[in-house]
Amino acid sequence: MSTEFEILPEYDMVIVGAGPAGLMASLCLTTYGFSVLHIDDREEPTTAGRADGIQPRTLEVLRNIGSVGLKDAEGFPSSGRPPVTGGLAKRMVAQGVRVYEVAFWDPTETEQLARTSRAPSCPDFIDVCDPFTLLLHQGMIEWSFLDEIEARRRKLPANKVHSSPYGGVNRPFKFKTCSTDASSNASYPVSATIVNAKTDKEHTVRAKYLLGCDGARSLVRRAMAGGKEGDGEWQGDIRMLGEASDIVWGVMDVVVKTDFPDIMSKCLIHSKSDGSIMVIPRENGLCRLYVQLQADAKGEAGKTHYGRDATQDICIARAKKIFEPYQLEVVETDWFSVYQIGQRIASHYTLDQRVFLGGDATHTHSPKAGQGMNISMLDMFSLAWKLNLVEKGMADGATLLPTYESERKGIAEALLKFDSAYSALFSGRSPKASQLTADESKAKSTGAVDAQLFIETFKQNAFFTSGCGAVYNANILNVLPDSELAKTTKAGVFNPAGNKLIAGQRLLPGKVTRAVDANVVRIQQEVKMTGAFRIHVFAGHYAASKATLKAFDSYLTSPTSFLNLYRPTSGSFSSILDGNGFAKRHIEQEQATQDPNPFFTFLTVFADPHTEWDIEDMPYNLRIYRDQIYADDQFDWRVAEVGKKAPLHAKYGVDVNKGSIIVVRPDGYVGAVTTLNEDGFKALDSYFAGFLKASTRKASL
Repeated sequence: MSTEFEILPEYDMVIVGAGPAGLMASLCLTTYGFSVLHIDDREEPTTAGRADGIQPRTLEVLRNIGSVGLKDAEGFPSSGRPPVTGGLAKRMVAQGVRVYEVAFWDPTETEQLARTSRAPSCPDFIDVCDPFTLLLHQGMIEWSFLDEIEARRRKLPANKVHSSPYGGVNRPFKFKTCSTDASSNASYPVSATIVNAKTDKEHTVRAKYLLGCDGARSLVRRAMAGGKEGDGEWQGDIRMLGEASDIVWGVMDVVVKTDFPDIMSKCLIHSKSDGSIMVIPRENGLCRLYVQLQADAKGEAGKTHYGRDATQDICIARAKKIFEPYQLEVVETDWFSVYQIGQRIASHYTLDQRVFLGGDATHTHSPKAGQGMNISMLDMFSLAWKLNLVEKGMADGATLLPTYESERKGIAEALLKFDSAYSALFSGRSPKASQLTADESKAKSTGAVDAQLFIETFKQNAFFTSGCGAVYNANILNVLPDSELAKTTKAGVFNPAGNKLIAGQRLLPGKVTRAVDANVVRIQQEVKMTGAFRIHVFAGHYAASKATLKAFDSYLTSPTSFLNLYRPTSGSFSSILDGNGFAKRHIEQEQATQDPNPFFTFLTVFADPHTEWDIEDMPYNLRIYRDQIYADDQFDWRVAEVGKKAPLHAKYGVDVNKGSIIVVRPDGYVGAVTTLNEDGFKALDSYFAGFLKASTRKASL
């Protein structure tokens, strides 16, 4: 992997760091058709340990990314790894361990350690298709990304293909510095200097954008901030805000022998006086132990915690102590590390909308909530589609790109707030023992952690930890009732009466029957990650909607509709995937006035069974997306009262006699919900006018 390939003078994108965040960035940007220079300072991908938990929302995203058709073909290294088959989510689920339940163990008045509660990993009130946490080591995750990136690189247009190692990652390369200067090169304003760590050969390249996904000690962040050597991470134009505690934890991936009954379950264990431990079942018979390195009260000169220099033997000894009266024997250690609990967030994610930070370069926290890798990957998932719109001439960067920081920083701030409380409770810091009960002696006998408070905190935050609680506020992309656009539009047009979907939140999953083949499908997965907006037309009853759909068709044909007003640079595409839903295999009798717009795709859902209406009777602009026309007739227990009579309409709060239009952003979030009438059509124009541009001067890709 250390062989140096040719480094070109110019790229669309430079990505620094090839952990999960950097690989997500590379995968998305490659899918959107950009040339990418990707570097990492490690000689090879992760071989053991590090991040390991994938949450339901992240799995939903990985399923939506899909696969371009991986095969064990020439050039795909497979020695010692699982066969290269299936999409990202499918491969990871097959390799990992699914955790559906969490067990809580605490001291009681009668037992040194006892199971006090169980809770689902993802409770029923969270509407997901994968109600579990998936656990597997980071190296497996990285290899899944590398295989998929390699497959997609082979589909890039000729002018975007360049010589590169497998998966597109050049190793080992060190990032040296970067700067932005549009005056010297307006097309490629970012200059980056990188160094081959094997040969010390230095390269300076130009790019349109640079993404720093190089971890908590980010060199990209230092270069952006303008800090000098010795300043540390707190100085410069970008500061890491927050604090660290004196609480140190060890983490081990081990093979164990034990009589502890829940060793194959995720467990949160609090001992009476020896600290806490988290048990995580892992792939291949491994078990991950997060161990609070609290020192013994005796013989430690008043020391309450070990430092970052704590050894593996100390960690094992503390684990055995916490597990008492159960026996624990560590047979083999696959990986060991020590970390100090702290929560920090970058004051800025970008300074110029050209160089961006993401992942651990912007937020650091404890790993026990299982959120770091997930939020880091979704940072880049969120940024990539916005860069795609800007670079394809669809949107103005000064308007759209600031929403990356405003949306993702808000999520990181919520994570740090939760993590701070969760870590403190888990470490037995709050409340104090004397606060647990009215009887202080009884409190001390039961331990220094309020077990019930900890369990309730875990349950109440399940929506957030699943990833589904990552909610965006009102902005140009999310028309909530309190947004300026909603307040200046005729009342009831945006977010019509009865609507249950919330702009700034993910589209809720649901099953429908696809009319062309009578297959039952999940509507949220019907359009894969192509960079396109998904316009869901919930039409209600077919007969009642015919006139309205005809009017909608006329509106879409108009040169002033959003469909025709906002088009990409001539010859540009939304992605390398042919996925905007236009059925090219079908011979359409009606002549199109112009080609379909790759940045918009339409899904039409009727409240009646598909046997009661015909696709051929639908108006042209909806009919051409014939693979995305559905019947809403699949039972959903969440709206059991309606049976099979338009359950998804009921779930989304759509009146079957009036219908509604749901705009879903390229990242699967609801952007706006409008009425299905002339007022709603105009509202769509107003929505897209807020961040897309109709200028005749288009950027070139």
